[in-house]
Amino acid sequence: MWLPLVAALLAQAPPMDLETTTPARALVARTHPEEYVEQLLDDGRHFRFGTASGPVHVWRPRGYRASEAATVVYVHGFFTDVDRAMEEHRLTQQFRDSGRNALFIVPEARSWRTDPVFWPDLEALLSTVEKRLKLKRPRGPLVVVGHSGAYRTIAGWLSHPQLTQVILVDGLYGNEDDYRGWVSDAGAARQLVLVGFDTQQRSEWFAKRHGQTVRLDTLPWLYDELPPSVRKAPVLAVQSERLDHMQLVTSGKLLPWLLHALR
Repeated sequence: MWLPLVAALLAQAPPMDLETTTPARALVARTHPEEYVEQLLDDGRHFRFGTASGPVHVWRPRGYRASEAATVVYVHGFFTDVDRAMEEHRLTQQFRDSGRNALFIVPEARSWRTDPVFWPDLEALLSTVEKRLKLKRPRGPLVVVGHSGAYRTIAGWLSHPQLTQVILVDGLYGNEDDYRGWVSDAGAARQLVLVGFDTQQRSEWFAKRHGQTVRLDTLPWLYDELPPSVRKAPVLAVQSERLDHMQLVTSGKLLPWLLHALR
């Protein structure tokens, strides 16, 4: 497997000045567009391919059914790159544990505020995955999940006509008007999920200005199901007291629950 090799190389990497060279920009610079790795594992199939915007990872679970599957795009936060996030946050395991029938896509994203948005066009990302993997796009819903600084990338994707659900994991640091306009569109059935720890106060302010908000005071990941009033709320604001900013994506508990309970 290539992931242990990546982990070893990352451990040897010198510290970076985030104002000049960030983890994401460094990875994009050393990525060749012709890179392609495919792994057949017991619980699914993992792909990694190179692009001019850095590596893209794709996870397809065992038993995947394209006719019913969702497309889930996960956008990592600051201080990491896509390879490091896949390895250190055990994202393939979290996707698997969700039990979700979906094609999971993880592109390179901003690792510091000085980084550009590497994939400003969501449709371009989806089309690139179709072309490189030679597969048809799933017919189910399009869901985007982002942690921390991912909010800026996702804000640029809100115009995609098929996007129905956005989950910000401690990520409401800005662009509130963009998200408010997207979820308030009367002609579309959309859901915005806000999980707050460092961003809890911002999430509360946002929720108070949106009349159709349901609030949860804790993370009920032990539940297999949620009431329809919660599952279908246009805005769902969830407060995290047990998991801090990084534990929300590294504990292995929150993402599987979110992807399962809000399917």
